[in-house]
Amino acid sequence: MRIGLVATSRSGSTYFRRYLCNTFGLYDSESWLKKNSYQNIGETNWVHQPHILKIFPHYIPVDENIQDILKDYKNIWLYRRDVLSQFFSHVTRLRTKINHVHSKKEIPDIPDESLIATKEEFDRFNSKLNEFWDLFYANHKNYLVAFENFLNDPLSTLVDIQEKFGLEINNNIKTQLTVKLDIDYEKKFINFKEIKEWFAE
Repeated sequence: MRIGLVATSRSGSTYFRRYLCNTFGLYDSESWLKKNSYQNIGETNWVHQPHILKIFPHYIPVDENIQDILKDYKNIWLYRRDVLSQFFSHVTRLRTKINHVHSKKEIPDIPDESLIATKEEFDRFNSKLNEFWDLFYANHKNYLVAFENFLNDPLSTLVDIQEKFGLEINNNIKTQLTVKLDIDYEKKFINFKEIKEWFAE
């Protein structure tokens, strides 16, 4: 059994994916598609286990049709309502080179007014969001989850997913959950107000 998790960078996909793996006993294929072609998935040692396949649309090479990847199984589409914070998180990751932390001790010490985002970075980020929504509306096997809703009420989301995907509670797999960074982006970004204006355009 395969469940696709379609998302964009810094949407909460790692925490969400691992939470589902721990709850339903699903193998975590992590970012397999980032370095591998979907055509080779049959060669993996986990393909016959129930698993989650993370799908970032920008991972898929232009010579591969993403619709061919999405069509054979049901997908969860994960997004963040707070796209402003998502963008700040995205740029912070680019600057610090830190993707995720698993304890408070690992949270990077970022000096105030030390970060700046460019309009080019915003445009690329926005383009990936638009690509996500274009794909979502073009597909029919869809289950849409707002990351904030999941954080506020995990049980309701899990029950919904369990019913829609025919899953059973299974604690055989344990992955390490990530820790929220809790960064005050207004203090860290020099051009915080300018970035907010980009989103308002």
